[in-house]
Amino acid sequence: MVNISKRTIKISGILLIITLLIMTLSLGIGEVMVTPLDVFKSIIGIDTGFSSILVMNIRLPRVLVAFFVGASLALSGAILQGVVKNNLASPNILGIVDGGAVGALVFLTIFIDPKNNSLTTSILYMPLFTFAFSFLALMFIFFIYGKSASTNKLIIIGIGVSAIFKALTNILIINGPVIFIKEATTWITGTIYGANWTHAMLIAVIFFVFTIMALIFIKELNLHQLEDEVVTVLGSNVHKSRFILLCISAALTAGAVTIGGGISFVGLIAPHIARKLVDSKFENLIPLSILIGGIITLLADFASKWLFYPQDLPIGIFTASIGAPYFIYLLIKNRKYSKGR
Repeated sequence: MVNISKRTIKISGILLIITLLIMTLSLGIGEVMVTPLDVFKSIIGIDTGFSSILVMNIRLPRVLVAFFVGASLALSGAILQGVVKNNLASPNILGIVDGGAVGALVFLTIFIDPKNNSLTTSILYMPLFTFAFSFLALMFIFFIYGKSASTNKLIIIGIGVSAIFKALTNILIINGPVIFIKEATTWITGTIYGANWTHAMLIAVIFFVFTIMALIFIKELNLHQLEDEVVTVLGSNVHKSRFILLCISAALTAGAVTIGGGISFVGLIAPHIARKLVDSKFENLIPLSILIGGIITLLADFASKWLFYPQDLPIGIFTASIGAPYFIYLLIKNRKYSKGR
């Protein structure tokens, strides 16, 4: 039975309020200002004027996409860190995001019509490509990693695999149709500019489906904090549960990459912040990671729209500017801890 602590419920409530406040701010602020009351009226369908069209058709899809992309990456990172028993692991650092980016570019290269800059098939098929390549990156890492017990080796391999997929990304962009080079480069950085209801519904479905799957396997996820031998004695099939959990992590990353591009470091930062607020049990860690990840991308999206207005910058720039120094800090901290032991 899953027991969520009272502290988790309390903090989740606070984070949910913060999320709603940021969403309201993002929906109201723009060239045309909309009051919080008009935002609320637009969402519940009372106001059918221009403000309702602006909020419901333009701003709300982007806000929802920002939240669900961040939440998906955060949950993916939390699962990945639990499975590999390393808090430095994340979809970005281990090359899963870059693998998914290659898959998306392969999809665009095959199915884009350069004459009219449009797809020849539905974008709903893109997650199949991003998932396949995200999972390929993950399997490649563990194939090289083998049965090693060194988590530092895993991180180093992941960085190498990430570099390989980034090289493939550059090759695809250079050799792809000229017309989508700029768009592909921006997308790789991480952007949700132009998000619509199709994008919002797609990422929401992917998020909820695989979040439910993660919750179903939450017992196994907690067991993976122990040594493999102990988990086996307790009656759990280590390799089977690890494979399923890695698939869930890759699928969440694939969904986020499909819609938001190569947004980096959210999957690293959010679970770390969550661990500082609650214990490492995943019934407590998951809801906080999800909300924190959503808040990070909502704030990054807000900054991308207004810090350099009228330019709308990729939100990946802002997540990377926070995440890269934080990753370096964690490396230094872990190094000091290892020497102390």
